[in-house]
Amino acid sequence: MNVEQLTSLSRAVDPRSPSNRLMLIGAGLAGLAVGAATLFGADLKAGALSAAVAVFLAWAMARELDPDHSASAAIAMPVSLVVVLVVGPPALLVTFGVLLGIRIAAGTVGTPLRLLDAVAVIGLSAALGTSLIGAVGAAAVIAGVLVGEGRSQGGIATAALSVIAYAVVALLSGLDRVWSAPTPAEWITLGFAVAATLLVLPAAVPASDTDRHTGTIERNRVTAARVIAGLAILVGLALAGGPGVVAIAATAAAALIAVAVHRVVRFGA
Repeated sequence: MNVEQLTSLSRAVDPRSPSNRLMLIGAGLAGLAVGAATLFGADLKAGALSAAVAVFLAWAMARELDPDHSASAAIAMPVSLVVVLVVGPPALLVTFGVLLGIRIAAGTVGTPLRLLDAVAVIGLSAALGTSLIGAVGAAAVIAGVLVGEGRSQGGIATAALSVIAYAVVALLSGLDRVWSAPTPAEWITLGFAVAATLLVLPAAVPASDTDRHTGTIERNRVTAARVIAGLAILVGLALAGGPGVVAIAATAAAALIAVAVHRVVRFGA
């Protein structure tokens, strides 16, 4: 079965690619390091598995936010490990929603959403309705659909049904808003993320082709993906305070910081 005929959301992780090999090694080492530290009595905010997954997701987000430069994805991995140990592990379902949102917005795969993709987006939005912080992931993926597919009837329908799916589940779940002030470490992480977002806007004109070789990735769509990632962090803050920042700090924030660091190094060299 050809996966490309079923979905436009998947991106291959080919271990023959140096960037992909680096990710596999980096995520594995992050997990081993945190696991070993925990075994020897260290009191860390994250476990081995959550650290490894956060490092992988930050790498994946940086690929979407800076498709021309694998170095940004490489930088995102150690940044993510530092953030996850300082502020805590991300909310994986929320992070997955943000990742899909910026992927759809950036158009890195290169083909319109298929029926299975639309069903997946609507189902994910419904699943995110079980928590208030889930609105961060739902908003990101819906925004991604509007950016990437909003000119089509299918895109508008998918976005509308996703909003309805999240709202219905949220109402049935009876969500209560609980806001708690961020810790100093969370404020600092948020500040770096906001500064990084401003620094990387607008995106440079991409030179990379899409995965499916349908043309060069569009600059305005990469810029939109960066805006979505930055706004997701602020939405998390507005909804839940500190926990909202923590939900995607080690992933979206780390990826944005990495892209900004790479831009500074490139232009400063």
